[in-house]
Amino acid sequence: MQSILDFQATVLSTTGYGIVLTAVTTMFWLRKRGEHAFLYFGIAGGCISLGGMFSLLPIGLPPWPQLVFNNLLWMLFHPLALCGIRQLNGKNPRVWQSLLLVAAGMATYLQAGPADMGQRTSAVCLVYLIAWLLTARELWPGHSRITGAGRKMALAVCLLYALLALARIVHAGWAGAVYDAAAMRFSMFSSLGMHWLSFSFILCALYICYERALEHTQHQASHDGLTNLLNQRGFRELAEAAYRRSWRERKPLALLLLDVDHFKSINDRYGHQSGDLVLRQLADCLRRQARADDIVGRYGGEEFVMLLPRTGLHAAHEAAQRIMRAIAELSPQPSAAAAPLRISASIGIASTSQQPYDSLSSLFLAADSRLYQAKRNGRNRIELAEG
Repeated sequence: MQSILDFQATVLSTTGYGIVLTAVTTMFWLRKRGEHAFLYFGIAGGCISLGGMFSLLPIGLPPWPQLVFNNLLWMLFHPLALCGIRQLNGKNPRVWQSLLLVAAGMATYLQAGPADMGQRTSAVCLVYLIAWLLTARELWPGHSRITGAGRKMALAVCLLYALLALARIVHAGWAGAVYDAAAMRFSMFSSLGMHWLSFSFILCALYICYERALEHTQHQASHDGLTNLLNQRGFRELAEAAYRRSWRERKPLALLLLDVDHFKSINDRYGHQSGDLVLRQLADCLRRQARADDIVGRYGGEEFVMLLPRTGLHAAHEAAQRIMRAIAELSPQPSAAAAPLRISASIGIASTSQQPYDSLSSLFLAADSRLYQAKRNGRNRIELAEG
């Protein structure tokens, strides 16, 4: 039991876990050097790990310089963690501002000197409080681009850290310059709590990065690389859910299948890069025309698909007419010397308002047959499955 409560042994074991976390974070950065947040978190974890290790292991410095050095390492962790979170938010990390905060804290710490423990504690904890309140602001809902459980856990750690720093500042004012045994015990265990919270934050940051990597992988699996629209798999997943919802709510649903007219001749005459340009411009056009809850995808080749919730056949026809007019205004230019291309599309429409299709696949088949009918009837037209 004594070994479990031993302060030095606990700090050393926690520091060991911190070194492992720091190594993992650094490996993440080495694998993905463009993500500078990993670098900030790695350096921050290294600072607090070294600070914990040097506080218990002699490094050949006199007591006061070693104490200053240890506190400098611990103090650097907090603004560096803030820089990492700002980087994850897509903002300027403001490294110099963070270093100025550390410099101000260290200046106050040195001014207090070895005799005034209360002022030294207030100096470092004020830096902690400012850094963690700013970090919490970066993670606050509505202020953060970071989403998911990792953000919530990191925010909780930030608020706990700020609360503990505030408690230590208040306690330092009460304890005065020289701590008695009770004040030293509070300082010791609150320091240990901060140590744990520091490594908890690194774990949260790693989890945020994991969630981001997972989201990126899922996006790649469900989206078309050329147009960034949903691919066939991604579209099917969302469309099936929308179809079941419309069935439960007994509201109509419409499906538009769209195919670029004479696309093969564009590729043959101007090259595949020009064909890709046409597809990208068409995808952007469909995104602009879609409502917030419409589902848009590239179904394959030059074929696109739109699912329109709460939309009957007549409203879907009006939407298709707007799309046709928008497509007619597109003017992709194969090269600087070439004239802009004029493109058109054929559209087939089916809606559950006209016929109670028993599955999404049967709705697809109905729209697909109308699309081929539009092709046979001369292209650049809309055909409806009217039951």
